[in-house]
Amino acid sequence: MRTMQITASMLLMLSIATPALADDVWHATRTLLPGDVLAADDVVAGAMGRPVPDAVPASRAIVGLEVKRRLFNGRILTSHDIGPRSAVKSSSQVEVIWKAAGLSLELEGRALEDGAVGDEIRVLNPMTSRTIRGTVVGDGMVEMRSEP
Repeated sequence: MRTMQITASMLLMLSIATPALADDVWHATRTLLPGDVLAADDVVAGAMGRPVPDAVPASRAIVGLEVKRRLFNGRILTSHDIGPRSAVKSSSQVEVIWKAAGLSLELEGRALEDGAVGDEIRVLNPMTSRTIRGTVVGDGMVEMRSEP
């Protein structure tokens, strides 16, 4: 009869492949839509009845985060369901600031995708009908930088 010796690397692989069961995770208390900003009464901490990969533990502060996809009442929240609040919404007008070597230019553009502060998004320049890329720096503001 062969015996199998369990190594530390095997235990590590098992722990990565198996979702961790947390004591409590966040559950939606009502149907939440993409773009909703989480308030304290939108979620409740509760036990995880079944293993859910990437479930958000109740120890994590989530009030003020934005819902990224539809969540039904009672659903366990995952890290893919919520995220930072979008500062720019797709199809909205944005102020584009272009900076290079001490020079700064501003123009109006139209966001082609949503983005939180720090995200790189595509913006349509209506004067040239070209798509440019920039980093979201605030509500309705995108910045482009040129390399020297």
